[in-house]
Amino acid sequence: MTFEPDVLAVARSFGLDPALLQAVANAEGNIVLNSKQTLDAVKFVKALYTETMSPEVLSWDASSNNRAMLAGKASVVLNAISITREGENKGMPISDQVGLAKAAKGPARRMGLEHVMSNFVIWKFAENIEGAKKFLVDLIGNFHKAYEASEYYNFPTFPKQVPDLKETLANDKKGKPPGKYAVLADAQQWATNVGFPGYANAAIDEIYSTWVLNTMFAQAATGAMSPEDAVKEADAKSRKIWQKWKERKLL
Repeated sequence: MTFEPDVLAVARSFGLDPALLQAVANAEGNIVLNSKQTLDAVKFVKALYTETMSPEVLSWDASSNNRAMLAGKASVVLNAISITREGENKGMPISDQVGLAKAAKGPARRMGLEHVMSNFVIWKFAENIEGAKKFLVDLIGNFHKAYEASEYYNFPTFPKQVPDLKETLANDKKGKPPGKYAVLADAQQWATNVGFPGYANAAIDEIYSTWVLNTMFAQAATGAMSPEDAVKEADAKSRKIWQKWKERKLL
């Protein structure tokens, strides 16, 4: 098997993830992407790509991790539990051989990134605003059912809504060996949001969703740019995006 996690996820596992606000900007809102820590992360990923990966990781999509692991082409990936759940739900024998582990603890900390988060809004022009409000109250108030329906993929925003989270994970019926999902019991202590240690905001979202950081890694990993130049280019792009949203007074 080959070692083919996506480039950005690998850096994240070592506590070096420049997708986080800590590396793009500090808690005070100042851009700090062009730092020694980011450069170290880029150099690390360049070496990792050169020594252990194949070019297909550069075109990874949202389900590439799933396909690679379940096809037996990858030995380690950083992903949500969609890999194991997909394998279990499709009755794929290989899913029983796929283990789960916490995000790796690197020199900075143990940190995973909650890159898929739900945000609920009710438009001012919605036709049934009161009904929408009631729906959200009912959803949160009965989130245990949503948690179960998601097969433990969706954790509660308010932990009290799923007080038996540890027990349900430990007693999951599908995972093999038994207790496979218990490792996620303390995930909320080491998984964080895009934008940490600050809040996710419009600028961070644009930087993340327009592949500024992925491009930075790819340019350096493939030798198209030096790590130093790749970081400088990403820093300049990030500053431009940051300034745009500041001018709109949305930061």
